[in-house]
Amino acid sequence: MKLLLCKSHVFVHPSTTASENVQGFILVTCDANRPLHEAQLHWVPENSLNQNQIDELMRCDSKLGMPPAAATAASLLSAATNLNDGVLLDTSGAYLSFSLPIASLFSIEFRPPSTSGWWFGSIVLHRRQGAHGGTLPVLFFHDNVCPSTMQKKRDLNKNFDPFTQGEMYWGGIDLRIVVSQIVDLQRTAADNNMWLVNATLDDLRNFSSGDLPSETNLAAEGSGSGSKGSKDNAPGFWDKLEAARWSIMSGIASATSKTERAMASLVSNHPVVKLVEKNQDNPYVAKLLRNPKVQEIQDDFDSARIYLAKWSLGVTEEANKYKLDHQLNASYRQLLTKDLGYNVDTDADFTEEELNRAMQRNFPLTQQKWDSFFDAQGRLQVTVHEVKDFIFHGGVDSMALRQQVWLFLLDVYPWDSSRDERAQIDATLEEVYTQHKAQWGHRTSGRAHSADSGSGEDDSEYWKDQEFRIEKDVKRNDRSVDIYKYNTPNGLAPESQPRSAMDGVAPKIEDGDDDNDGDDDDDDSTNGHWTIRNPHLIVLSNILKTYNSFSPNLGYVQGMTDLLSPIYYIMRDETKAFWCFVHFMDRMERNFLRDQSGIRDQMLTLTELCQLMLPQLSAHLDKCDSSNLFFCFRMLLVWFKREFAFDDICGIWEVLLTDFYSSQFQLFFMLAILQKNSKPIIENLDQFDQVIKYFNDLHNTMDWRDIAIRSELLFVRFEKMMALMERQEELQTDQADQAMVIDGDNESVQQGTVPLPQGKRLPIHSPLLQQLLSKKMVIQREETRTTDSVR
Repeated sequence: MKLLLCKSHVFVHPSTTASENVQGFILVTCDANRPLHEAQLHWVPENSLNQNQIDELMRCDSKLGMPPAAATAASLLSAATNLNDGVLLDTSGAYLSFSLPIASLFSIEFRPPSTSGWWFGSIVLHRRQGAHGGTLPVLFFHDNVCPSTMQKKRDLNKNFDPFTQGEMYWGGIDLRIVVSQIVDLQRTAADNNMWLVNATLDDLRNFSSGDLPSETNLAAEGSGSGSKGSKDNAPGFWDKLEAARWSIMSGIASATSKTERAMASLVSNHPVVKLVEKNQDNPYVAKLLRNPKVQEIQDDFDSARIYLAKWSLGVTEEANKYKLDHQLNASYRQLLTKDLGYNVDTDADFTEEELNRAMQRNFPLTQQKWDSFFDAQGRLQVTVHEVKDFIFHGGVDSMALRQQVWLFLLDVYPWDSSRDERAQIDATLEEVYTQHKAQWGHRTSGRAHSADSGSGEDDSEYWKDQEFRIEKDVKRNDRSVDIYKYNTPNGLAPESQPRSAMDGVAPKIEDGDDDNDGDDDDDDSTNGHWTIRNPHLIVLSNILKTYNSFSPNLGYVQGMTDLLSPIYYIMRDETKAFWCFVHFMDRMERNFLRDQSGIRDQMLTLTELCQLMLPQLSAHLDKCDSSNLFFCFRMLLVWFKREFAFDDICGIWEVLLTDFYSSQFQLFFMLAILQKNSKPIIENLDQFDQVIKYFNDLHNTMDWRDIAIRSELLFVRFEKMMALMERQEELQTDQADQAMVIDGDNESVQQGTVPLPQGKRLPIHSPLLQQLLSKKMVIQREETRTTDSVR
């Protein structure tokens, strides 16, 4: 056994009499041959140990009793020491002693000590329902006599930092540091001292319901009766801000011919601006006014109408971010209800549970939580739906964890596979990838004839052209991202390279030069006039060439590099990145078909969805000659890759890859973007080119968390509306059948002569909209390539 933590002078108080207190040690151990998440927690009484064992544990207390706040699972394992088996054997069955897997706990209460010394800090352990064993004793940390705790206090005081993570330090915090690296430990909002162990998402939601008030509590919170009492939570400013809607912009919109000075005067004299000036001490206003994006937009007078729309959107976006960051849930809920809870003459309103579930996205999937999903053989022991619920609503905690999770999301690993089976899969995929990679050289060298093209002729020129296209796009790929930034043999900055290694190396492409929307004839720096030396760019090129050989009918299409780049950035492994990309392209191939039928179907579906869910915006876009939603094409093509920051894209994609609600949830994400921008567009834009420019300028201006919340609620409303229309149609059909029965004796009444109410075709009859309710992946394949294929 490996000993991860040893804390001495941890007592059990069987009674109120101090002389009856039982002194002992709290230990955290793990089997060197078992996963860390199977570690165990022990309390052993000192009176059941011999003196040698006590001395050994006291030495362990000095060595392992002071874990740093930044401790990781790896650092704990590296610092662990071997534990004499006799310690646990001799204390087994002793009075009050216990040993249990940490994962078998439901929660731990960490009760801090009194600052005045009236009581000791303690922990209360709660087993999971159905777990074996009785009630566990409360453990009290006598910090005033524990050597490791006293030493750590002295060290913290010496560094003028007597607090850990904002809390007063005491011995229980050391235990919490270690346990948090073994299992997923989440603090509850209902009780700050209560921490849940490997909690389900439902448990987390239930215990955090206190910070998501029901409608009956909104008025009380808004009136300032809450404990915060801060000015930013007072309703006056927010109500005025929402009512005004920064109406000053409407004045600017009508003053397109006025000078910038005249517009500035108009702005400064507006009552809304005066309201802002009066509330400059408000943290939201201060944050808003110094935001560089807002300042940049204010200086942009390229078009008064576009300026109006962008500036008003910037204000709204900053308000939403502030509400999210400061947990002003009442205000944010009211905003969502107003924006998304419009009356469509249906009973499809949001329930409290639906609003809370959509808003609660603060429980990311951690490494500890992920490990707890699997048993000793590495098989999933919870439902796939539960795992996807965590990912959809909270995302994945780190890039390192994404290396494991995305292999399942992209179906490289089956969800029901074991650890050994996944190792066998890795070996097989490595071998198959090597074979496909070798085929590329044969194709470009002319030694392979294109049997798959159906021509029987040597088409090596075609493959050379494909190679040229791939390398051209790879050279321009995400050059602001660290691993792709420098074209050097090791990917590091040029100043760190030996001079000989820099011969013939192209300069780094600065931010903004990585836009590969241009024609094939681009500038010389990206037109094949320099050799790729960056090892990560070389891997991207290898993967795309191998995929071209693996899927010869499709060929390389611009945009595939955008899809591969985040996958490889996460995996950092050529073989695994290739197979992730292969499975990703199973669903994305429809976006790149030669006849564009796949992306066209999505655009038609989005148009129908917009007409149903956003009728006012749809009608206005029709007036702007933009009813075809052409401006959404690029966003859907590469899944918003160029509209959001690189790190944000990883979070967005893993939400979409869960297929939690629908396999085409990207359309609801797009619908949420349209909904979020609908008011500025309707109020300020009336030309096709204005709409195009507006959406082209959305890059890095949107908070994807807010869009994710809106997209979920939009789907919930869509699902309800579809179900409601289906019930209405069934009711109308039943009424028609009853009318036929009543008039059955009338010979003039024949079957089918009692018509249903006339009107437009109901959306439930649209196969495109019906398909949105399915979680089954939509797959469309390219037809067999021929020498006459248009590319």
